[in-house]
Amino acid sequence: MNRKVTIELDWDTIDKITTCSMKSLVEILEADLEKRKDDTGMAIFEKDKESDIALIEKHIEAFKLVLSYYGERV
Repeated sequence: MNRKVTIELDWDTIDKITTCSMKSLVEILEADLEKRKDDTGMAIFEKDKESDIALIEKHIEAFKLVLSYYGERV
């Protein structure tokens, strides 16, 4: 059976969902970064290790920048 549910969210709730999701992504990327640095992780963005590490770091900083816009500390 296919059922639909419609909900309404206020902007504060949407912001909280967004920031929680981004914080989780930062944690995941930081863990991936450490694994990539010690050769236990797999490539995330690039096969070349150094390029991949640089891109992971850029993405972490980008998420942190957006989180700072929302007033969040990471």
